[in-house]
Amino acid sequence: MIRIGICDDLVEELQIQEKMVKSIVYSLGLNVEIKCFQSGEDLLWEIEQKGNMDIILLDVEMGGINGVETARQLRKKDNRVILFFISYHDQYCKEIINVQPFGFIDKPVSEVKLESALKEAFKAMSQKEEIFEYTYKKVPYKILVSKIRYFESDKREVNLYSTDGVYSFYKKLDEVEAQLEQMNIKFLRISKSYLVNMNYVKEFRFEKVVMDDSKEFKIGPKYKDKVRKSYIELMRIS
Repeated sequence: MIRIGICDDLVEELQIQEKMVKSIVYSLGLNVEIKCFQSGEDLLWEIEQKGNMDIILLDVEMGGINGVETARQLRKKDNRVILFFISYHDQYCKEIINVQPFGFIDKPVSEVKLESALKEAFKAMSQKEEIFEYTYKKVPYKILVSKIRYFESDKREVNLYSTDGVYSFYKKLDEVEAQLEQMNIKFLRISKSYLVNMNYVKEFRFEKVVMDDSKEFKIGPKYKDKVRKSYIELMRIS
């Protein structure tokens, strides 16, 4: 699901933009969650509590903290969110550049311009690196798949070992494997307890795999044929 935030302190503008976005995403057949905010503070609180947005339409001139300052605070936690600034004026260009906006939309907002902007954003998202999403204690998290070394099943939890650290969440390893398969991402199930990213496997042996950090994992008896076939396929590709 794509999460879109719209932030404008004028209720009428907020309602107009929300209606346009709903019409556009409906015509494109996309699964989208749209959240509206009347202040930068409300937007930042929502992200703090419920996780990052994918796309944000942000009014520059608002009461309280303005759009530029809101964007600065957003960028401290998320450098991937696609930001569109919306304003009647272009006098903020120098400040806006520093927070890496994806685009600038003039007010009054037209549906034609907004549709063009959102299509570009959706296209950029589809070209971005794959992201694995999980939830822990009702808070959603995202991590680049390329950073994940392996998953480990630990009773009712799954431990995600990445290049940045270890993260845990409640799920079955079978469900994680199915989630990755739906994304067409090649992870290899080597046992009941381990699912490894083949990009971090340094060596395949008959009874175990050796990761690039020298960790060794035994291959479960019922997984040996699948691991062997995957290794042969990998050798053919390389």
